[in-house]
Amino acid sequence: MQGQIQSPPDIHRSLESRLCAVSSCQSAAAVELDARPICVGHFFPICIQELEARCDFLKDKPFNPAAVDSFKIFLTACVNQAQKLVHEDHPEDSELKGRLQDFLHRASQLGQRFRRSPRVASSVPIWLRREDPGRTWEEETWTLTVSRHGAGLVCHHPIEKGGTVVLCRRDRGSRAEARVVYCRFDSEGRRQIGVELLGRDDFWDAPKSSRVSQHGARPTCP
Repeated sequence: MQGQIQSPPDIHRSLESRLCAVSSCQSAAAVELDARPICVGHFFPICIQELEARCDFLKDKPFNPAAVDSFKIFLTACVNQAQKLVHEDHPEDSELKGRLQDFLHRASQLGQRFRRSPRVASSVPIWLRREDPGRTWEEETWTLTVSRHGAGLVCHHPIEKGGTVVLCRRDRGSRAEARVVYCRFDSEGRRQIGVELLGRDDFWDAPKSSRVSQHGARPTCP
């Protein structure tokens, strides 16, 4: 996977009369993905599968500009090729147009998932609050890592991926809304969530060095 991440797959229109490489498929190939012939019907799920695999690889790794650029190049190539296949080759096919819209929506979601800026270890005391009707709660916690566009932090309440929370810095009182992009438990049994800030990129200071409290201890409120 590491080598694949650095070099995005080659994707281009199929210029030869070949059948789709997917087992039991007898449709004519329309695209070649790393020299593998693929028909229009299988192009969408195969691209999404590859994009999801690359996105999952990126999201838990330290920020790597080359890997992110490779992901962006492949994502753009998939989207452009999908639009050409439908609008140029099958302009009257309403079913394919519907699949294209689903594909573009999923591709957009994946493009927003991976980290857009480097993360650094930093312990910032915050209030974490959920304000959904019927599920409002608030707790004191702290960040484990921060980046320009988000953070990883400890959360004591159950929350699902895609949920919206409010972060309030206890050291400054500044407030920001964020979307939960992952939720998991660490080796110590603590629930950790990753959040993406909504509408701002100036919520955190950009620490030049790691400032995590020793042994993961909770910081005192200033």
